[in-house]
Parts: sequence; structure tokens; C-alpha cells
Amino acid sequence: MNTSTSPIQIPSFDIAIIGAGLAGSLCAHLLSQSGLTVCVIEKSRGSGGRAGSKRLDDDISCDLGTPFISAKNKATQTLLDSLIKENIAAVWKQCSTDESHAFVGVPKMSTITRHWLSDATLITNTRIHHLEHLQDEIGEQTQWLLRDDRYQPVVSAKKIIITAPAPQAAALLATNEKLAVLLLRANQACTDYQSQWAMWLETETSELNALIEPKNTPLARMVKDNYKPMRNSDKVDRWVIQATDEWTKQHLDHDKIWITKSLLQAFSELTEQRVLKHGEPHRWFLSRFSENKGNNHCAWAPEHHVGLAGDWLCQGDAEGALLSAITLTNLIKNAQ
Repeated sequence: MNTSTSPIQIPSFDIAIIGAGLAGSLCAHLLSQSGLTVCVIEKSRGSGGRAGSKRLDDDISCDLGTPFISAKNKATQTLLDSLIKENIAAVWKQCSTDESHAFVGVPKMSTITRHWLSDATLITNTRIHHLEHLQDEIGEQTQWLLRDDRYQPVVSAKKIIITAPAPQAAALLATNEKLAVLLLRANQACTDYQSQWAMWLETETSELNALIEPKNTPLARMVKDNYKPMRNSDKVDRWVIQATDEWTKQHLDHDKIWITKSLLQAFSELTEQRVLKHGEPHRWFLSRFSENKGNNHCAWAPEHHVGLAGDWLCQGDAEGALLSAITLTNLIKNAQ
């Protein structure tokens, strides 16, 4: 049986990006614009990551994770303003301030990542498990081979960008001894992450604010998802409620039925609204990271052509994911 792993037998790209969230999708967009061939590999069935969208039926969805991108930096505001011109995003005025604008995808958050991935090859439902060198006849490294969790080759690429959360990035980096410096950076971030329970529900329409951030309750945030641009509904208010980090930590492994009852009770007590309909709670295990400060908003090993980008490298939020992607792609383009 032929067990050769020659790159001729599998798809080959200039850049392979692991993760199709905000950082990975933007990296793909910016590098594709530079004329490079780009492949993005995502373990889930769609793009977006924590900025993805939950489909409720054929016409309705909601954002269980990142409700909006709060942009303060000029670079991210310029980037997102360009999406407004293409009707990919809009400013959510009700959640914007003088210091930062709240941007949302229209008609849902995942529209942004799907747009940025339009010029790249997207492979979904595939978990990359192993990074391996491909060498020529004299032993020089020519490309990287990416294998899945069944150890099957997926693609080869000249360069790799990992945009997965820090623990997942660390697990990948640990599969190749040459990536020890990047592994150290990822391991440092693994010590400080937060999880979050979230769920959607519907009530009758009310005059309650579009964004409520209560104090001293299990809920950190209550968002009227249908108040976002291009999602208005006159029939019901569709809420996304998100638990606090501390409450989630205390109840991380509780039964979903108990989590549902507790979150609904907290919502009803705070709003005095009767819940008409609700979904199952979703646990974002790797919801948010504290910023892992370094000399840059990303990490890049030029001698091995491997880089890291993500919110955990910059600010720890959605805007940080974008800034990290911008910084890393500039390093790669300037090195060409």
C-alpha cells in the first residue's frame, strides 16, 4: 500500500488557517487580497466561532456568543465601515457610545465571517490534530502537512496560521517540537480563561432597553437580539441572555435542565416578563480570555512560517481578534 504523503496527492496552499472565527476569517480575507492561495479549516459546520449565529428556523437566527463588535481602534473602525458600504454590517446605535461604535453583521453576525471567507477554500467539520514537516530529497523543509484527528492528511501549505483558542492552539503546537516558543505563549494564556452559559428566549414586546447589564445576579448581559439592524420583529422580543463568568464557573457541569430553569428564573425576576418560548442553553467553554500580553498583538515564528492570531493575544475581545489578524497578516505580507 502506498503511504506516501507527497503534497501532490493532497490540496496545497500558500497559507492554511486553522479556525474560521473572526481572526481566522479576516486573515483569510486580507491574505487572499494579496494574491495568496488560502485554505481555512474549521472544526464546526460553519464559520463565526464565538461570533457565529444560531439558526432557530429558516428565517430566524440569533447571536448566542458575541452580540456585537465594540470598535474603538481606528483600524478596526475603518475595516468595519467598509463592511457597512457592502451591506455586510451595520452600526447598532442603541449599543454605541461616543468612544466606540457597536457593529453587527446583517442580517446576522456570521454574515461577516462568511463574507471574509468568500475568496478562500473553506473546509468544515474537520479538526486538525497534527502538524508535520514535509521535506525534499535533501531533507529541507518545503511545506507543512496538516492531519486530522484520524491522522489523515487534509492539506499541505507553505505557512500556517492558528486562530483557535489558546488551549486548542497549544494542543496543536505540542505536536511539533520546533514550535516550542509559540507553545509557551499559548500555554501562558491557558491559565486564565472564562466560560459562559448562554441561551435565547422570547417574550411579548416591551419597552425594556436593548442591552441590560444587571448587577448581583446570575446574568451578566441581556440583549434584545431582534432590536439589531435588519432584525426587527413586531410580534415578539427575542432575547439572548448570558450568565456571569463566576456563576458559570460554579455551575459549569450542571444538568442543562437545571441551568435552563435557573437562567429563566433570573431573567423573569429582573424583567417581570413571561417567557413564551426558549431554546436549550449553550455552554461556551472557552468564552473569553484575558489578554496574554507580549511584544505584539500576534505571534509569528518566521523561521518556521507558523503564526498565532486571536483575541487572547490582543485585548481579549472581538475587536482584539481583528487587531491580531491585521497585525499578523501585515507581518506575513511585509516578509514576502
